[in-house]
Amino acid sequence: MNISLYLASSINGMISNRTNVPDWLSEEYGQGFMAICQRIKAVIMGKTTYEILNPDNLPLRDEGTLIVLTHDTAAKPSQSNTIFTDKTPQEIVRILEARGHNEAVIIGGTQTVSEFVKSGLVDELYLVIEPVLFGAGLPLLRDVDAEYKITLLDVQKLNTQTVQLHYRLMQPMNE
Repeated sequence: MNISLYLASSINGMISNRTNVPDWLSEEYGQGFMAICQRIKAVIMGKTTYEILNPDNLPLRDEGTLIVLTHDTAAKPSQSNTIFTDKTPQEIVRILEARGHNEAVIIGGTQTVSEFVKSGLVDELYLVIEPVLFGAGLPLLRDVDAEYKITLLDVQKLNTQTVQLHYRLMQPMNE
C-alpha cells in the first residue's frame, strides 16, 4: 500500500499552533487537502484532527474510508464510513486493503504521523509550508529516533507566500 502524508507546516516545522486552531492555513492548502483525500478515498487521522474537522469539514462524506486513531473505540462516529480504532499502523493497512484500498493519506496529527513513520509505512510526504512561525505547537514528528533520507520529487508555488514540497521517504539512515 502507498501511504502519503499531506500536512501544512509553519516554516519552523510545526503542524499546529498552541491553540490547535487551523486559522493560519491558506485556501490553497485547503483545496489541496480536499483534492488528495477525494482522489485517494482512504484517509487516516488522529482523534484531535477528527474533532477539529467533524462534522462539517471531514474530507470524505458517503464514500471511501476514514480511519480515526483513538483509544475511545466505543465512541460513535458522525458518519458511517468512519472507523474509530486503536490498532497498529500495520493492522490499519490490513483493514484498508480488505476494503479495497491500495493507497491512503494521513492528514494529522503528530502522534499518528509519528507512529506511521516509525513503522516504515510512509512512502510520500506532501508538506505545504505556510508563512508563519509558531513559538509553541505540535511538531511534525515526536519520539522518532530514526533519521530518514528523503528525495524531493516536486515543488509548487501555491500562492505568493505558500509552497508545497513533495518528497519520497527512503529507508532510515541509522538502522
